[in-house]
Amino acid sequence: MGEVRDVTGDQQGPGHRVSVDEILERAGEVREAFDTIANTWSLLILVALREGTLRYNELKRTVGGVSERRLSQTLKLLERDGVVDRNLVRSIPSHVEYSLTPTGEAVVDSLGGLLSTIIEFTPQVAAARQRYDRKHAQTQDSPARDA
Repeated sequence: MGEVRDVTGDQQGPGHRVSVDEILERAGEVREAFDTIANTWSLLILVALREGTLRYNELKRTVGGVSERRLSQTLKLLERDGVVDRNLVRSIPSHVEYSLTPTGEAVVDSLGGLLSTIIEFTPQVAAARQRYDRKHAQTQDSPARDA
């Protein structure tokens, strides 16, 4: 390997600049953390919690479309990775609140640029998908065949 190439661009995020070599050397642990943080439900949960602490049902309503099972699983993974804090509030009735840890806040801050880019280019992605689907419908190919 040897050559150190910066893969973080000009972003001024937390921590240090990361090289391709460093990512490849730590591929297993990077992949595990990325698998948890970069899935759709995790991203939506993290964005929702950026606004502040939420109870489980508030979080479920805010995220929308997530099943209780998936929400619970995702919250456990985020808590395990130290990104989300779970707090049991002993009251009558007791309830659970979720919030971002300092690590979670740093992750959400870093995701801001990516999420903005995705939102900005959503119309282009939709148009590209339509072109692709038209092209492959004409040739009797389906996207599933190409995968």
